[in-house]
Amino acid sequence: MRQIHSINITDEAQVGAARRAVHNFACRLEFTEIECAEIDIVVQEIGTNAARYATGGGTIHFMTPLEDDASGLELFYCDKGPGIDNVDRMVRDGVTTGGSLGSGLGAIRRLMDEFEVYSTLRTTARLSLSDARRTTHGTAILARKWTTTAKHKQMQQTSGTSAGELRIGSWSRPYPGEEANGDAHFVLARGEQTLFAVIDGLGHGTGVQAASNVALELLDEWNHEPLDEVITALHEALRATRGAVFGAMVVDHARQRFHYAGVGNILARAFATPEHASLISANGTLGARLGTVRVWTGNWVKGATLVLASDGLSASWDTNDYPGLLAKSPQLIAGVLMRDYARSSDDATVLVAQ
Repeated sequence: MRQIHSINITDEAQVGAARRAVHNFACRLEFTEIECAEIDIVVQEIGTNAARYATGGGTIHFMTPLEDDASGLELFYCDKGPGIDNVDRMVRDGVTTGGSLGSGLGAIRRLMDEFEVYSTLRTTARLSLSDARRTTHGTAILARKWTTTAKHKQMQQTSGTSAGELRIGSWSRPYPGEEANGDAHFVLARGEQTLFAVIDGLGHGTGVQAASNVALELLDEWNHEPLDEVITALHEALRATRGAVFGAMVVDHARQRFHYAGVGNILARAFATPEHASLISANGTLGARLGTVRVWTGNWVKGATLVLASDGLSASWDTNDYPGLLAKSPQLIAGVLMRDYARSSDDATVLVAQ
């Protein structure tokens, strides 16, 4: 599972440290000197604006874009600032403002291979809410840059996407202060079907990864078996561990259907489908107690979005609070939800498919 490195920026003195950290990471990924210099400019732009305009500062996360893929760099920036009033205007080169994050967004878009920004405004109505209510305002930026070798390979590939492909976004982090993450996520495409899943090993800290690792090894052998059979096999395999809760979806592109089954406190929601609903997991804990497993089936249509999350992500989020978010990439959706709803008392994972 990829490691996510994070740096908080609350004043301009921290911008240089962030730039150097990302630069060193990018150099290890075999970017050229020119590409590393371009990345330096991007981090400087993001960090300076975070320090100047984002109330309370912001956070830059950096990582490789895909699991075990060292062919590119992914930057995700987020803050809980006042938001950007006109995003389309602010991403034009040379546009700047003294009142909100915006200076340099056009340069970031030009220097990176992929770029997205999502921002919601802080309003007077939101300011009157209780402090216990989570806020949804702020800005999030997702930017990716691929190495020259990776871009050359992409140019050699045929354009377009096959019917069996899903766009996947994932975000997973351990309990704050811990290195071991008991959560895990899994994606596997076989033929016209794609399986993706979230596993949440019980507890957190040292030793908690055992259950998730066992589950990942078994899931890697999946070959179109029905989800109820997969869950039964996982239940037996996890008896020697602390146990885990689990949720999985299979998208069948040929039949334009999706199937969901889960055990325990895993959140599963479907958007822009005829069902457009929360999907219910069975009670129990894999490896300890398993009741009757129900497999939910729905229609997979163009524009649909499926979300799986461990209970480290509060289930109280509502897409009505995020106008236009479901039109963004799965990775940006996952990042925004983690920014606003990840609990500080547990490991947290969210997996998004479109």
